[in-house]
Amino acid sequence: MFKSAKKMILKMKNYITKSIVEFAKLLAFRYTKIFAPFYLYNVEPIQLALLINEIERLKNISGNIVEIGVASGITTRFLCEHISCEHIENTLTLYAVDTFTSFTKSDLDYEISNRGKSLFELKGFGYNDYNIWVKNFSKYPFVKAIKADCSVLDYATIAPIKLVFLDVDLYLPTKNTLPKLYQSLVKGGVIVVDDIAANTTYDGAYQAFMEFCDARKITPKLIGNKCGVIYKQ
Repeated sequence: MFKSAKKMILKMKNYITKSIVEFAKLLAFRYTKIFAPFYLYNVEPIQLALLINEIERLKNISGNIVEIGVASGITTRFLCEHISCEHIENTLTLYAVDTFTSFTKSDLDYEISNRGKSLFELKGFGYNDYNIWVKNFSKYPFVKAIKADCSVLDYATIAPIKLVFLDVDLYLPTKNTLPKLYQSLVKGGVIVVDDIAANTTYDGAYQAFMEFCDARKITPKLIGNKCGVIYKQ
């Protein structure tokens, strides 16, 4: 009888606690913006959809996924969720490449000296930290973070590569990285490049993308408002 009463009291406590929490949620939802929906990503929905569709298209082809310029890892987390849900985590490695310390000085200097940009508008991502980033993705063993300047990384060491999301914003890293990625890309693989839009803060990526396509006689494929796509035939 004592045990039965104890269970009833515990049940009542849980009920009261849940009721208080739900009432607090009601107040917060109706009278604050705490629960107001917001968009987490710095890329457009069509880009996220493209990445998922390309993972599906390429899932039976041997190769890895490379995301270059990962910031806090929001898009990385999105890709991890899809890979886990589709149970393909044992078929690939998702390499996350970043300096984890913002842009390099030489890349920033080039934008300022040669492309008329200001340090104020370009500076960012200094909050990042390699060790914390790795810890945040510890439950995804198929994710491997690489702390490196993408311009000098030897991509042959992580080949074969079938899908790349290149989001490094500036001219020099985009220009230096695209040829190396293309060389390590499997036939039928794809490189998705962010910030492919003229007359913007980060239009260095746009210039480098267009120059790459022009040099290789590739017709530029643009999706959405700021996404360039390169397929390796």
